Amino acid sequence: MAGTPPPPLFRLSRDKHRAGLSRDAEVSFFCRKGFPMIARNETIFKWSLYAAATALCLLVQGSLLQRLVFWGVIPFLYPLLAAIPATFEGPLAGTIFSLFLGLVCDLLLPGPVPCLYTLLFPLTGLCAGLLSQSWLPAGFFCSCISAAAAFLLHGAFRCLILWMRGTAAWEAGALLTLHEFCIAVPFVIPLTLLYRFVFRRTHLDD
Repeated sequence: MAGTPPPPLFRLSRDKHRAGLSRDAEVSFFCRKGFPMIARNETIFKWSLYAAATALCLLVQGSLLQRLVFWGVIPFLYPLLAAIPATFEGPLAGTIFSLFLGLVCDLLLPGPVPCLYTLLFPLTGLCAGLLSQSWLPAGFFCSCISAAAAFLLHGAFRCLILWMRGTAAWEAGALLTLHEFCIAVPFVIPLTLLYRFVFRRTHLDD
C-alpha cells in the first residue's frame, strides 16, 4: 500500500545510501540504529581469519621447517608472523595481535628468558605498524624492512641477555641474526601474499 512505511531494514539501507557513509561510519551507523552485532561479527570474522592464517604458518614451521637447516640455522618465521600482519592493520591492532602471538609462542617454544616473545613481539608489531602507517605502504618492501627490524630487535635482545649473564657474544649474535634473516627473507613473499589476502577479504569496502 502507498501509505505503508518501508520495513526497518529497508529504511536503514536507504538512509545509509543517502548519507554516503564509509565502511567505518557504516558500522557506527548500524550500531546506533540497534545493530551492535554487525560490528562484533565483522571483528570476530576478521581476527578469526588472521588466527587461522597464522596457525597454518605455525604448523608449517613446526612440522616442516623445524626439520630443515640452511646456512647453519633453522628457518625462523615467528618474527615475520609478528611483523607482516601489523603492516596491514596498523600499530594498535598490530601490537595487540603480536602480543597474543607472543603468548602462544612462549607456550610452544623454549626461550632463554620467560615471556621472551610476549615482550618482543608487541614491539615488533608496533614498529611495523608505525612504519606502514607513516613511511611505507604495506607491501613486499615494507614487509622486508619490518622483517629486518624484527630480526634486529630479536638478535639484540638475545645478545643483551647473554651479556648480562657474563657471556659477551655480540659478534656471534650479529652473525647468527644475519643468517636467520637471510634464510627468512624468501618467506616474506608468500607471507605477505597470505596476509594481504586476509586483509582484503576483511576490508572489502576500504
